[in-house]
Amino acid sequence: MGASGASTQLIFFISALIVATAVVAVAANGVSKITNGIDQKSDNVEKDLLTDISIINDPDEIPNDPVRIYVKNVGKTVLNQNYITVMLDGFAVTNYTLTLSGSTLSYWDPASMLTISIDQNLAEGDHSVQVTTENGVSDKLSFRI
Repeated sequence: MGASGASTQLIFFISALIVATAVVAVAANGVSKITNGIDQKSDNVEKDLLTDISIINDPDEIPNDPVRIYVKNVGKTVLNQNYITVMLDGFAVTNYTLTLSGSTLSYWDPASMLTISIDQNLAEGDHSVQVTTENGVSDKLSFRI
């Protein structure tokens, strides 16, 4: 009976090791996914904190027909000017041209300016324009023509 009892204990021990290994593998995979998610989220938050833009038009002197909006990248991050959203009087504008000035003409570097020309003639009265970057940072300007 001694050998039989030792064999049974050995089988139980090996079974326990297999179950423990499986549990560790599943837990390690879950921890890895959580860690990767936290890393990605922290990168996004960092980019959001380093991103800032400012519409630098004089609200009393907005060029009309076409409407020209001057937006400066006052943050510390390089932006892609092709991924902005322009809202004029609460409506998305799709018919506009972009002109980039600054140290490079391929990306919207910090301290460089983006000119947005909207092919529209605004009526006299109160208006507003909002420009939003690819990661949701925006600036809004109210003006009168």
